Amino acid sequence: MHKKLLIKAFKKAKGEIGTDKVSPRAQHLSDIILEFSKEPYGERILREKFNALNKADDKNVRLKKHAEEALSNYLGYEKFTDFVNENSDEETVKVNKLKRLLNYKTAILLGVIVIISAFTYNSTTKQRWMVWKDNHYIEVDFDIKAYELNKLKLYKEERIKYFYKINANCDTKYFNENGSVKVWYGKNKAKKIECFTALGLHPETGKTLKPITSYMIKKYLCDSY
Repeated sequence: MHKKLLIKAFKKAKGEIGTDKVSPRAQHLSDIILEFSKEPYGERILREKFNALNKADDKNVRLKKHAEEALSNYLGYEKFTDFVNENSDEETVKVNKLKRLLNYKTAILLGVIVIISAFTYNSTTKQRWMVWKDNHYIEVDFDIKAYELNKLKLYKEERIKYFYKINANCDTKYFNENGSVKVWYGKNKAKKIECFTALGLHPETGKTLKPITSYMIKKYLCDSY
């Protein structure tokens, strides 16, 4: 599958920089990988792998994890697994669907266990709870009539004080003076980018947020950045 990923990435790079020469396109993709992941992946490596495609099959073409994720994002996918699912043959798709089904059932079972454990724990202790409301967490009582069980979270003071969803735009300060990140992002269930003031899990999807990058800012939040 890395073979297909490289072919599609080099094809898109050809359209963006206006050349079919391998080296400039490899450098372009190398820059994109560095921008997205903050980890280098050299032009030479990409060039050699692309030149070897005619002599290699998918099993012989391998990219590092950060490179596969960056190139998948470059092609419009949230992550590499999304690229695999959309570009796999029918048999592979069936296998992936079966895996997702099994993972889903396992997640449900674990969720039930966690909820039962939490309910039992709450019955014998004074555990504090919180729920996500609008753009931040608020503290609430453990009330399964007022709140869905999967919405109730164990109380964390730092989540209450510092974790907010923000409307990021061209006026937002994304980085501290020392270059460290001030904003983290993730996609909601509608696949739209949402930004937050601290690292954590997306309140809607439960997926780990990612630190913002200049590439993502320019692509989704401020095209003049």
